[in-house]
Amino acid sequence: MASVSTWTSPEIDARIVALKQTGLSHAQIAREIVAEFRVFTNKNMVLRRARTILGIDRGEKAANERLEAKRKAEKAALEPKAPKTRPMAMPPPTVTLPPLASALVPLPVPPPPAPLGNGKCAFPLWPNGAAPSHEYCSKQTPLGSSWCAECRAVVWHTYRQARAA
Repeated sequence: MASVSTWTSPEIDARIVALKQTGLSHAQIAREIVAEFRVFTNKNMVLRRARTILGIDRGEKAANERLEAKRKAEKAALEPKAPKTRPMAMPPPTVTLPPLASALVPLPVPPPPAPLGNGKCAFPLWPNGAAPSHEYCSKQTPLGSSWCAECRAVVWHTYRQARAA
């Protein structure tokens, strides 16, 4: 068992390089370093130290990414490429559909609107403030009005007086 003063000593660095060359994983290397040098370490510390010692930027991951990119480029070069546009001489296809059956049927014509009210005066005949007896004037009204001419004069007269006051 060797005695070292720090984790970054040359003896530990040399042992990491040697174990890395034998093909051990970073976790296995960390266990070997702990057993041999009695220095606390873990796989992430060994990984970082190995990258620093060996001058590897991102380790095997970067190499795998470069290899994968190279394979994709080679595969793309071998595949035939389909034309992206149509030849100029061919017009785009036209599709003509038969008309819908619902388009051939004429739309129903709605009946003319009913006049407002029922044609009878709706002026109440019970006194103001009393319980409604539902008795109305019921005289004939002009088209579009709810009151006959006499009741209309009473309503508008009352309205004008209330407003003038």
